[in-house]
Amino acid sequence: MKAILTVSMVFLIFAGPRADILRTFYFSAVDGKGNHVTDLTAADLTVKEGGKDREISSVRPATAPMQISLLVDDAGTGAFQPSVAQFLQTLVGRAQFSIRVLTPQPIMVAMLTNDVVALRSAIGRMGPRGRIQVDGDQIISGVTDAARELRQLRAARPAIVALSASGETVSSDIADEALNMLRSSGASLSVLYITGIELGKVLGDGPRQSGGMMQRANGTASVGPALEKITENLMNQYVLTYTVPDGVKLNDKISLSTSRKGVTLIAPSRLADK
Repeated sequence: MKAILTVSMVFLIFAGPRADILRTFYFSAVDGKGNHVTDLTAADLTVKEGGKDREISSVRPATAPMQISLLVDDAGTGAFQPSVAQFLQTLVGRAQFSIRVLTPQPIMVAMLTNDVVALRSAIGRMGPRGRIQVDGDQIISGVTDAARELRQLRAARPAIVALSASGETVSSDIADEALNMLRSSGASLSVLYITGIELGKVLGDGPRQSGGMMQRANGTASVGPALEKITENLMNQYVLTYTVPDGVKLNDKISLSTSRKGVTLIAPSRLADK
């Protein structure tokens, strides 16, 4: 009997404690007037993964530096240049930036930097460039490239911001690849689009799945205020961590809700299932 007890004790020692998994994502909250709500706590929130309640470990304001990938699809007009310059100026102390300009293919003009000289040079390449033939698959490819880059860099707080005056090919067969890459990168996708363009799976569904924001501009004059709302949203995020019990298979479908009346959450509905 003594020998049996000894073997059991050794097994328990090697088995060790339960290995719960912690999963983290970013979200924001606005009230009925569109103002950001900055005092939410875990008691105000409920997280479900695959329809099952999960215990929230922590909720706090997000302060980590961001890694932002910008996609500028202006059809060669240069119309987004002043607004992008303001966006970078506001966030330069809080983020690093990669910038791609569609010509129509996505061309990298800055690679993950917060260097002011490099960013100023990138802005200079966004001016009027003459009429560019629109190709609706290119913005989708741009999202794929940006998400792949952020995944390879293992970016801690990744975000993609796409500004589009051309839109996407609605029935594109590369849209699913872009959404899968977006999910695996952990990046949010925020989209600013000009009224009247086509939105498909990526620009239309990507923000909802990834926890990004959509903003419509009725013309070039309203691009600045629309992009400012995306800027404010990124600056007022929370970071939430929840627990998945040991032995439970991860699910990529999540939902975040709040008991606060009149508060709308901007949060992902899909996470990488690993």
